[in-house]
Amino acid sequence: MQRRPFFTLPLTFAAGSVLTPLTALAAPTRTQSPDFAALERSVQGRLGFFAIDTGSGRTLAHRADERFSTASTFKILLAARVAQGVEGGRWRWEDEVPLHRSERVAHSPAFDRLLPKGHATLAELVQGIVVESDNPCANILLRHCCDSRAGLTMWLRQQGDEVTRLDRFELELNENAPGDPRDTSTPRAFAKTLQRLLLGDGLTRPNQARLWADLQASQTGLKRLRAGVPDASWRVIDKTGTGYRGAVNDVALVFPPEGRSPWVVVALQSDAKASTDDLSANLAAAMRLLVKAWA
Repeated sequence: MQRRPFFTLPLTFAAGSVLTPLTALAAPTRTQSPDFAALERSVQGRLGFFAIDTGSGRTLAHRADERFSTASTFKILLAARVAQGVEGGRWRWEDEVPLHRSERVAHSPAFDRLLPKGHATLAELVQGIVVESDNPCANILLRHCCDSRAGLTMWLRQQGDEVTRLDRFELELNENAPGDPRDTSTPRAFAKTLQRLLLGDGLTRPNQARLWADLQASQTGLKRLRAGVPDASWRVIDKTGTGYRGAVNDVALVFPPEGRSPWVVVALQSDAKASTDDLSANLAAAMRLLVKAWA
């Protein structure tokens, strides 16, 4: 399948680029958190936030070890699992998976386009879940590449993530019932896993570039973390998630201007009764606080 041209970012894969191996990063330092509590009060909910500056190792945290529903943000982890399987020779990007109308669930833009031909490649399915957050494509990949819902959790444990878990398929995983640990993560755990997979040694550079391109092509987060950077000299590539009970989330790689090292940012929300638009604006406000603290 022909892929879109890779997008332009202020970095390369050459030696000395911002994709520095994690072992070479400076010792972490911590900065005092901005007033994220005020953002919580504005929507009467919880905001979990964790950011990593991969150049200096500094972090910024708020409710970083509390559990939140991941909603569709898990799909970037699923995409990484597929990519790692390609690297290990378990399957190829060109492998075709049968599609059946009975697999359709709500929010299926990619699935609906692919269904008439009766099959889709792994590359097409991954594009569907990352670019358009397609739900049936995610369920198909969970069954095909993870053997079961628990299969993604088992793979995450192999990546060193002892916290993040996936227990149900779309759409049930968006329930976000109070106190339910299913289909949850913490901002800290998610951010560290994202850092390893998309910036560290969890995937090869070509597959990181593939997933970066899909994240960049997604338009679902234009009003969330992306909306909080100062101007077009900043680049944000992200995966959103939206569930019940105020689960309006965004996870991102943020590329500051002038070739500075990228930041990993995970922002998860819950319990608010505010609208999705207001909660999206809250994520943009959280990004502005981060930029003010670090830029």
